[in-house]
Amino acid sequence: MLTSNKDNSDFFTCRLADLQTCRLFNLRTRRLVDLRTFLVLILVKLSFLFNVHAQVYEHPNFSFSSHETLDLESIEIDENQTRIYFSILNRKLGGSFCVDTNTYIKNSLGSEEYKLVESMGVPDCPDLHKFSIVGKRLSFILVFPPVSKDMKYIDIIENCQDACFSIRYVLLDNEINGMINQGMTLYESRKLEESLKIFEELMLSRNDNVSPVFGTVYLYMMSINYELGQSKEIRRLFDELQQSSIINKEEILEEVRYQELIR
Repeated sequence: MLTSNKDNSDFFTCRLADLQTCRLFNLRTRRLVDLRTFLVLILVKLSFLFNVHAQVYEHPNFSFSSHETLDLESIEIDENQTRIYFSILNRKLGGSFCVDTNTYIKNSLGSEEYKLVESMGVPDCPDLHKFSIVGKRLSFILVFPPVSKDMKYIDIIENCQDACFSIRYVLLDNEINGMINQGMTLYESRKLEESLKIFEELMLSRNDNVSPVFGTVYLYMMSINYELGQSKEIRRLFDELQQSSIINKEEILEEVRYQELIR
């Protein structure tokens, strides 16, 4: 919960059109991490380093996030726990943050829910972590019971009254995550055609027409084509998404209209 640093965008953590600016800002401010918290989390991370049975997802992709300053760093799943690593950036004077104990994760495509077991590096609401300066970053871990190995998408939901965070359709697939992250890295380097090619190859290799991740990739492709001035291709992709059975397509189409990628 962000108390004095409220930001409820209800869409993507960094909209692709603003991604380079957003990522550069995050890189510049990442050094301002609370040192004590950082050292504690490093020790926790090292304590799980030799757990060869843990499944690790570094920088997993997702479709929607309520707070653009909240970064999902990694997810570790073993036979005992699901550990989710976050960091959050303070952008306002007097900013503060806490996590509600009613936070849970759920199967995005099913009904299974897993309640928060423990939080590390961040206070439980109503206690607050008060940021000392603008631009400081807080890193923390949320611990849940182990999710099913068959689960492909999870939602992370803070169940509270005000300024609650949520991240939806988090992808638990290292191969697809790797391709998306490769495409995003190329985009950040302004290699637009190469980035677009990665996303096109991903769409050609997909084995279904319903998974939420492909709705997100459609958005990325339309955003890049917008920068390349390819209005006809944007229309083709928009119509193709509209006719698909992708689970989150209506939300993606709404985002396309919001960004005015198509008229």
